Amino acid sequence: MPRRRALLVGGALLGAAWASGAGRARAEAGERIENLIIGSGYAGSVAALRLAQAGRAGVVLERGRRWNIGPAGNTFATPEKPDPRAVWLPGADGTPLSTGVLEAFPCNGIIGLAGAGVGGGSLVNNAVLIAPSEAGFQRTFAGILDYAEFRDTWYPRARALLGVASIPDDVLGSAAYGNAREFADTVADAGYDPVRLDTGVAWDVVRQEIDGTLAPAAIAGHSLWGINSGAKRSVDRTVLAAAEATGLVEVRPLSPVRSIQATGDGYRVEYTDLAGGEARSVTATRVILAAGSIGTSGLLARAQAEGTLPGITAEVGRRWGTGGDHLVGIGGWPLPSDAQGGPSHLGLFDEAGDVPVTLLSFPLGKTMGGQLAGGLLAVSDPPALGTVRYAGRTVIDWPASDSAVARIAGAVAATAQRIAGARGTTSFSASGAPTTSHSLGGVVFGSATTDTGEVIGCPGLYVVDSALLPGSCGAAPPALTVTALADRCVTTLLAHLDR
Repeated sequence: MPRRRALLVGGALLGAAWASGAGRARAEAGERIENLIIGSGYAGSVAALRLAQAGRAGVVLERGRRWNIGPAGNTFATPEKPDPRAVWLPGADGTPLSTGVLEAFPCNGIIGLAGAGVGGGSLVNNAVLIAPSEAGFQRTFAGILDYAEFRDTWYPRARALLGVASIPDDVLGSAAYGNAREFADTVADAGYDPVRLDTGVAWDVVRQEIDGTLAPAAIAGHSLWGINSGAKRSVDRTVLAAAEATGLVEVRPLSPVRSIQATGDGYRVEYTDLAGGEARSVTATRVILAAGSIGTSGLLARAQAEGTLPGITAEVGRRWGTGGDHLVGIGGWPLPSDAQGGPSHLGLFDEAGDVPVTLLSFPLGKTMGGQLAGGLLAVSDPPALGTVRYAGRTVIDWPASDSAVARIAGAVAATAQRIAGARGTTSFSASGAPTTSHSLGGVVFGSATTDTGEVIGCPGLYVVDSALLPGSCGAAPPALTVTALADRCVTTLLAHLDR
């Protein structure tokens, strides 16, 4: 997109957000609060809710817009008609040229995708909410977290918060989900057991799409830029909505944070009020970082480089990873028809080899040219070899050519080719440049933080999001685990505060 057009579109979007009451920040210079949360995705929403349930007020700063879904069904851009609503495009001075819902962050060696908007990554993911196996959990957290504790307490709580449900029989059997049945038949022919995935999907809304009451959205394979019918149970409409309903939580959209500085009695956070067009600051007794692995690690790496958090340790910025993401295609897939129901609904778990691989169905809808797009999203266990640093901007280094990374890619390719072979065709990488939508790590639990997520050396500064996970999540998408771990961190924090 030409720079001038991006500027015009970005300005129009900001103006629309302001006019619609999307939430102009009310902060004045020198504002003082008790609890500040940076980020409104899975982790930030849980933090806001648990604080409010304990009677503690909080302010949530979110860099992106509030994406309200209305009866017109046109909140988000679609694959058939992409427009700047799809893209968060940062400018050279840090002010966004476009405030769309998804950012492609260029790292050295990979591209990291990150959501932008009230609801964070839950707006743009495929709503898969599964826990890793016990073996997968141990590979990630052995000696740090207890699997039985998560199985019995934190995962059930996370499922209840997010409203988890797998695809029902009637939806799976509908014409709109021919792709799901094809996936199941193909992986079964390849010797795998297809599994219905736990998802954050409102299947009653999908049924309304199927019967024509609502315009096709989920059943058209939309998800990457949001689902206009409201079929995706993103946290802005569930967990965060419950937090706001208490009256103790204020969400400030269009408020990207620039810096964090220790003050001796808390932390001064500087941010930009994009709707009002001005710089603002707030000092908080307690700051909870939930801006995602890239956002949270980047803010702390900047503070580390600029010396604004004197106690911060060298562990910050280490053990970043990709979550093992690989998007793969299968020749001749998807079906040349309109059966492209989504989002991800079925998957398989291949743990027979020394490199475990989880493959998820990955519908992507139709392109501008009317062609169906889709494939398989692979998730594995890469080593946490990446680093996050600050050099005038956030820089993430990922050793894409490392032999251990290549070994993971080879295992993914072998699993994909086994499936392709069942169709008499071949598999291929479908993402062009290496890309991850599940970036993890940078402020790893237990090495850069305490058991409450408090950053070592920085009392009152907490991390509760995907930055806590050491580069992978046991060959599973991390959303459920991020939610569960955030709940554990904040619940533990509240118990300490109440002593």
